[in-house]
Amino acid sequence: MGPAIKISNLQLIYGPNTILTNIEHTFAAGKCHVLMGPNGGGKTSLLRSVLGLTPFDGSIELHWGDTEPAIGYVPQKANFEASLPLTVMDFILLNQTRHPLFWRQNRKQKQRAMAQLARVGMAERHDRRMGQLSGGEQQRVLFAQALLDDPQLLVLDEPTTGMDEQGVRYIESLLHDLTAKGVTILAVHHDVKAVERMADPEVHIVNRRIVHSGPRDKVLTPENIVNMFQHYTESAA
Repeated sequence: MGPAIKISNLQLIYGPNTILTNIEHTFAAGKCHVLMGPNGGGKTSLLRSVLGLTPFDGSIELHWGDTEPAIGYVPQKANFEASLPLTVMDFILLNQTRHPLFWRQNRKQKQRAMAQLARVGMAERHDRRMGQLSGGEQQRVLFAQALLDDPQLLVLDEPTTGMDEQGVRYIESLLHDLTAKGVTILAVHHDVKAVERMADPEVHIVNRRIVHSGPRDKVLTPENIVNMFQHYTESAA
């Protein structure tokens, strides 16, 4: 099972701007946790804090139990130059082996790479250049890359950004399977309908702090949905 994530007195301030404040929360192990809220409310900053990619005050503890620590991360987007001679397979192998591309790759590595690409419906495009793919297709490849180490914690920032309906179906099916296996998932999402299709996620509305938290049906009430994307005001504190 994936780790529990315990956050204590988290504060995140950039210059005069308070991004996150007074966060005391535990994300339960082996659950799918969806962060929602307004732009600028601190959702991505909270993800980056959990990953150790941004400085913060307070503490974040990952309780792995007997699970071997392994984290997968899918950013909101990545940019690849169309002229860069880096194929989808090259990209996956580079991340799988951490060896230069001119090193000889063995059959087992390529089979594993193809298996991960197949999980996101990109195996048939393994020889395409990364820069020639659409933004949604690049996201699917990034997702495949994040699965290489069989992560027990998967961190996703708007994982279906730019995807067509087919790509969204692949990712939603994959998230369902990972949740069933007890992987802890922490995902920023903005699409209420997409979250309603997920398998029993915990939903956390973030607006500088965690405003609401709990099972989807209790958090995504009509009143909360109306207020969800309104930016922080002092009255919300």
